[in-house]
This record gives sequence, C-alpha cells and structure tokens, in this order.
Amino acid sequence: MTTKERILETALELFSQRGYGGVSVRDIARAVGIRESSIYNHFENKRAVFDGIVDFCVQQSEAYFRGAALPFGPGDDASMYRGIDMERLQELIERTFRFFFDDPWNARFRRLLLVSQYAEPRCRDLFRQLYRDKCVQVQAYIFAALMDAGELRREDPAAVAAEFHGPMFMWILTCDSFEEVRPLVREHVEQFRKNYGRRPQA
Repeated sequence: MTTKERILETALELFSQRGYGGVSVRDIARAVGIRESSIYNHFENKRAVFDGIVDFCVQQSEAYFRGAALPFGPGDDASMYRGIDMERLQELIERTFRFFFDDPWNARFRRLLLVSQYAEPRCRDLFRQLYRDKCVQVQAYIFAALMDAGELRREDPAAVAAEFHGPMFMWILTCDSFEEVRPLVREHVEQFRKNYGRRPQA
C-alpha cells in the first residue's frame, strides 16, 4: 500500500469515528505514522483528503456493480431483471444491497457521511445523493424497464421506486450487518412482488 493510500484509509477510519470536523491533518499524520508535512506532499489540505476518499469510494462502488453485472446508473442494462422468478429476483436485490454493508470502505464511508451531515453541508449532500437519490433514480429506471416489458404493473416508476427504497434506506441507517438485514429484505421483496408483479391473465 502506498503512503497516499495509507493516508486515505486512515483518514476514512478517523472521519468515520469522529466525524469530518473532529479530525485534523495532524491527527491523520499521527495515526499514519508520518510527519504532518508529509501529508501535504500528497494532498493540498484536509478537504483534498476527503475528496480523495469520495473519489475512491465511488470508484469502488462502480467497480463492484459493473463487476457483478448490476445497473449502476440510468441507461445501464436492466435486462437481467426481466422474466426472472422470485428466487432470482431476491438474489439480485440481495447482491445489490449487501454491498452497502459488506464492503469495508463503503461501510465506513457511509458512517462518515452520516455522522458529519449536520455539521458539513457537503457530507449531507453526498449522503442524500448516494444513499437516497441515486438509489431511487436507478431503481426507477429498472422498474420503468420492467413495466415496459409487462413484468410489473404500470405505475409511476419514480413513486414505486421511492416506496421500494424507503425501507431499504431505513435499514441502511439502523442496521449493523447484512445478515441482520437479509430476512427483512426478503420479506420486503416478496411483498413488493405481490403488490406490483405481473398477475396471471384470467
């Protein structure tokens, strides 16, 4: 691991514990085991360290979703959701959702944004963008494709996505592990499928 990577990982751990405002460049340098001046060889200031963490975590997220052939943004291929049975739907949604808990960088990053959002407007905006708005946006895109294919009942995709993601967002905020969340997700997906899934023709 390079010195720059050690700085980012250490800063993320400190930020996630104390919040962005509770950590100084000196704190980061001390935890890494380098001089404070050495930080400035890699980053202009503490905000640049934070920006480096944001960039890395977003890249990690995209790599996970692309690697798992899951939609990461509107316009991505959503065909894997079409014509699938309940077990396969459960598997895809669980694979998507468990990333928020199992990826060590993402788990700490989410905690950093959560604990810092009231004091730091950028943390607040990022938290809402990444864990609320983007999730609903991508889910609405998937649901619209499934509605076009006749797999889901025709409704407003954005409203359905918000309804679907509401419990997910609550669990992201309140649960510690995916194993704690998994039975809740399975029950939620099954109920959603009953409410909005394609019904057999009479």
